[in-house]
Amino acid sequence: MIALYIILGIALLIGLILVLRARVIITYNEELRVDFKFSFIKIPLIPAKPKKIKKKKRRKKKKKAAPPSQSQSSETQKKDDSVVSKLWAIREVLLHTIAKFLGKLHFKFVRLNIVVATDNAASTALLYGAATQGVAYLIEILDNISNVDITKRSEISVKSDFISQKSSFEGKIVLYISVFHIIYVGIHFLKKFIKSKMKMGE
Repeated sequence: MIALYIILGIALLIGLILVLRARVIITYNEELRVDFKFSFIKIPLIPAKPKKIKKKKRRKKKKKAAPPSQSQSSETQKKDDSVVSKLWAIREVLLHTIAKFLGKLHFKFVRLNIVVATDNAASTALLYGAATQGVAYLIEILDNISNVDITKRSEISVKSDFISQKSSFEGKIVLYISVFHIIYVGIHFLKKFIKSKMKMGE
């Protein structure tokens, strides 16, 4: 009976870990801030912590190599062709993985407030129309390639201000994906990578 409780406890723990989400929080209010958050861990990405500058060592100049012979040039051509084919295969694997990843990624619009203002009323009206369409197109494009979450609490507004002469922007977008979906994408990447390796080996 104790063993059963232990197995159930481990299964429950694994289930809870798989449900956890990795988040990237993008906030802009006069300055850009990007944070990575996983459970209780929060790591600031932008602005990042200043790194210590290391002094670069001077490198010795390399002697120029002799021009390659015809046999060497043919070998290098074959190597270049194999490198190109490998890069093309890697490109296909990466594109497939990125498409899978974006399909599981969520964009949560918490806040997106734009106020359009210029020193000219006609320019303000034109920019207001462009900003309104731009926001709509952005949400539509993101929804087509991934998942967009807009809740009742989401603040999305584009306003025109004919009194002020300076536009303003303030927003908060959260990108998140569950651990389960990260593992799912990772398995698909490995499958695709192994298949491409087998094709190159044929």
